[in-house]
Amino acid sequence: MQSIEAQKPIILSKPVSEFVPHSAPMVLIDRVVDFDQSSLVAEFSVSPDSRFYQTDIAGIESWVGVEYMAQAIAALAGIRAFLVNQPVNLGFLLGTRKLELFQKQFNNNQTYTVQIKELYMDDSGLGSFDCSIMHNDHYVCSAKLNVFETSDQNKLLN
Repeated sequence: MQSIEAQKPIILSKPVSEFVPHSAPMVLIDRVVDFDQSSLVAEFSVSPDSRFYQTDIAGIESWVGVEYMAQAIAALAGIRAFLVNQPVNLGFLLGTRKLELFQKQFNNNQTYTVQIKELYMDDSGLGSFDCSIMHNDHYVCSAKLNVFETSDQNKLLN
């Protein structure tokens, strides 16, 4: 198996949709910018074509940031699976703690940076991540997200 660094150019060239268990129009992050085994940086840009865009505010309400952060976590999980030649697992957002909204919205024609850092991930698939979304070095929102990842979809969904 190649190292993460050796695989990084290949992974960064792939569309996010290869690493998250979503399809259009629910793939919200545009690209993975960087990652390591326990963290990831992604970007998304806001336009009138963006999911959850509201014309009356010319943007997306900042509470939707929870989903952008959750998708960044999913992308990291998908990258980890890719690195060991496994399929992308199903993941669930279990809860959000310490959600702070520093701005009311993500504005049209702007690009935002999502940063996630794993705090822990146990063998059962339960994990917690410290997450933030920034624009030009200013926080838009931050939270700690609790997640669950499983490879046994049948047991959960039946």
